[in-house]
Amino acid sequence: MATVSLPFLNKHDPRLQLKVENRLKNIFVTQSEDISFQNTENAENVNHIPVITESSGRILETGVNTLQRTLVLKKQVQVDEVNRQLMQKRLEFKGRMQALEQKRAELLHKQQETKERAEKFEKFVEENEVKRRRALKKYQVERKQNELKEKEKSELSAQLEHLQKKHQRLKEMVDKYKIYEVYLMKILDLLPENFLEYGADTLAMPIIRRHETLSITQQDLLQRLASLAEELDQSQHSLDSLKQEHTTNKLMTNKELSELQTQWDQIKERNKQLEMTLHIHQGQSRDQVEEIGSLLIAVKNLGQQCHLQHYGPLEDMSFLTMMDMMKEFILEKADMERRALRLTDSGSELTKGSVDRGRKGSALSRNTSTSRLLNTMDESGLVSVKEATSAQVLEELEATKSQDICHQFGFIRRVKGDGNCFYRAFCFRLVETLVHNETAMKRIKDKLLRSHEELLKAGFDENEFKDLLSTFLRVLDQLEADDREETLLGFFNDQATSDSMVKYLRLLTSAHLQNHADFFQHFVEAPSLKAYCTQEVEAMAMECDHVEILALSETLDISVCIISMDGSNSHPVYHTIPEGSQPSLYLLYKTSHYDILYKCREH
Repeated sequence: MATVSLPFLNKHDPRLQLKVENRLKNIFVTQSEDISFQNTENAENVNHIPVITESSGRILETGVNTLQRTLVLKKQVQVDEVNRQLMQKRLEFKGRMQALEQKRAELLHKQQETKERAEKFEKFVEENEVKRRRALKKYQVERKQNELKEKEKSELSAQLEHLQKKHQRLKEMVDKYKIYEVYLMKILDLLPENFLEYGADTLAMPIIRRHETLSITQQDLLQRLASLAEELDQSQHSLDSLKQEHTTNKLMTNKELSELQTQWDQIKERNKQLEMTLHIHQGQSRDQVEEIGSLLIAVKNLGQQCHLQHYGPLEDMSFLTMMDMMKEFILEKADMERRALRLTDSGSELTKGSVDRGRKGSALSRNTSTSRLLNTMDESGLVSVKEATSAQVLEELEATKSQDICHQFGFIRRVKGDGNCFYRAFCFRLVETLVHNETAMKRIKDKLLRSHEELLKAGFDENEFKDLLSTFLRVLDQLEADDREETLLGFFNDQATSDSMVKYLRLLTSAHLQNHADFFQHFVEAPSLKAYCTQEVEAMAMECDHVEILALSETLDISVCIISMDGSNSHPVYHTIPEGSQPSLYLLYKTSHYDILYKCREH
């Protein structure tokens, strides 16, 4: 806080000196008999002025004349009183000024002391700041030194531990080879005296040279072994890459072969249609020729029946002459023909009624059979009950293919064709095989639980598949308690439950494709594998392709056999995925739809 210094007062300044004069006091005496003022101590300084020297009557007469003078005297008395008070104030002011001067001197002294203290304190603070900085710097240096020492200590401790281990190992080796030392010492004791002599003719030189030769040979063998190991690793890597490339080429070739097979089937189907068209045209031409021949024969027959003698022999007649003869014969028999025509019309009406009734009955029977077959899936829902292949396949497939199916498979189970037929058929047959197999059930449950990590690795949100996985596991748990086929059909014919399980298999297939994108990205035609999975795999009601079947089979370690009925082959085509494995599921494929097949030995 800044101190405000008072202005210095010079006590010798004449302006500050108060001069007091000893003046006489004027006292107006109003009573002539008043002598009280004459006895005062300061009577010599008092001027007694008699105001009233006349009688009261005279005063009254002269009062008006003396009023102004009296007032002046009163004012003079007041002025004297004010001067006296001013003198007292001046004395008091002088005393106060002296006191203030003394206090000012004391204050200046205290300010000087305070200033000196402040300077000392600032110096003290600066010294302490320097000491603090020096101490902080020293602390940081010592801290770094301590850290270095600690690091050096840990390194030395590690080295000590390593040396101790090495010492222990060397000690063990010394103990281990101690017996050889003893043996060699005993050998030295038994050797001749000149055995240890140096030179080329000593007995130890052959052994030493043999040892050197064996050491060099050992080093060469070790180097050769290392080079062979490196070559083996390189060969193994090359083999793995060749296997990968072979698998990729195989899949690409299979895809191209499938496309070419499809094109070939289409071309063959087109050729077949053209051949059928040609056969139809040939048949029509043949029918026309046969019809013309039949007409000629009919004309000849009618000519024989309508022969008139005046036309001559029948063999010499031309067809026009023969027609004229028949015309004449017909005109002659017109009346008879009309009567026959009436009888024919009446008989044809009766015949037509019976024929119409027969046609209506046959059509009704065919419609009933067709509606019964078409309503099979409507009655059973998403998955139907098992049906004998002899009753179903033979009505829809070619004879040769149906015989092969019926020979190997005893039953078929229909699946609704809603775009999810493969996943639903795969899931139903898989769960059906797990119901009576506890080991397989446990294995699939473990795979489903581990699939949680695979889905997260592919970038799926846990909330997206958590409920679907819970539904899948809940169905498996309930089927372990109740393994009836009605319970299984109930789950898969419930739209929400069945679609949840199908949706989870789709997500699992998509995750496997994305987690192995380096391999599968060459087999899709979409801009990216992620876009393909989003549009074609994860979306419901989208048909399944060979890539998705392979991915689902690999992620669940399940082998499936697809029996294809398409194409112009006389026998069904069997596709086992993965190739070379023993299938546990069999699915029938025809016209982009999948159904479930059961081998005869399973029932």
